[in-house]
Amino acid sequence: MKIYIVSKDKRYAYLNELLCKHGYDSKIAAPSEAKNAQALILPIRREYSDGELKELFEGISDKTLVLAPMSQIKKEYFNGEVIDYSQNGELLKRNARLTAEAFISSWYEATECSFEKKKILVCGYGRIGKCLCRILSSLGADVYIYARREESREEARTNGFTPASLDFSKECDAVINTVPSLIFDSALIDSIPVGTYLFELASTCGFERTERVNFALGLPGKILPKSAAAVIFDAILPYLP
Repeated sequence: MKIYIVSKDKRYAYLNELLCKHGYDSKIAAPSEAKNAQALILPIRREYSDGELKELFEGISDKTLVLAPMSQIKKEYFNGEVIDYSQNGELLKRNARLTAEAFISSWYEATECSFEKKKILVCGYGRIGKCLCRILSSLGADVYIYARREESREEARTNGFTPASLDFSKECDAVINTVPSLIFDSALIDSIPVGTYLFELASTCGFERTERVNFALGLPGKILPKSAAAVIFDAILPYLP
């Protein structure tokens, strides 16, 4: 089977190596080079414009096995079956763990400090938030949780973390957002001391103003690409003949 991986992300270069080692005829290709693919893999994080994706699918048969996030595929581009491996439960779980682990290097680079006795507010108690809280706590940080749902606050409390309001960010050494929606408006940002570090792990929309924000997005692909490639490989392997 001829597999084309259309990505410039480093983890997909390692994914290509894994596929080749397991006997697949795999290749990294640009959108214009992927014609006649029997299987096509697109990256989890969007890298290409609508125009580039349209050009790509003009040369792809509807019988081609496409493994890609559904958010990147429009029906006018491709009428065949799309397997959205990005929503694989095990991949999401393991990728969250890698994101939390990789964040540690972003922290050290931005702060040049250890986590010991640092008061940190983590916004969101989903997959990434839970992993992050465990790691930060193990490194000596005092971890607080902001979560909108009572069930999440109760779970955090049960796991030994203290629920807090967004106003508590004014008393913290750092705020880490893992929620992919607007959490901090301009007024709240202005009230947070200048010495407090602000980190964004989820998206570009958590903070209304971003001049103070340290963006730490796509960390598995940047910091732990070999491990991230192994996670993707395990997620797509069941779909390959």
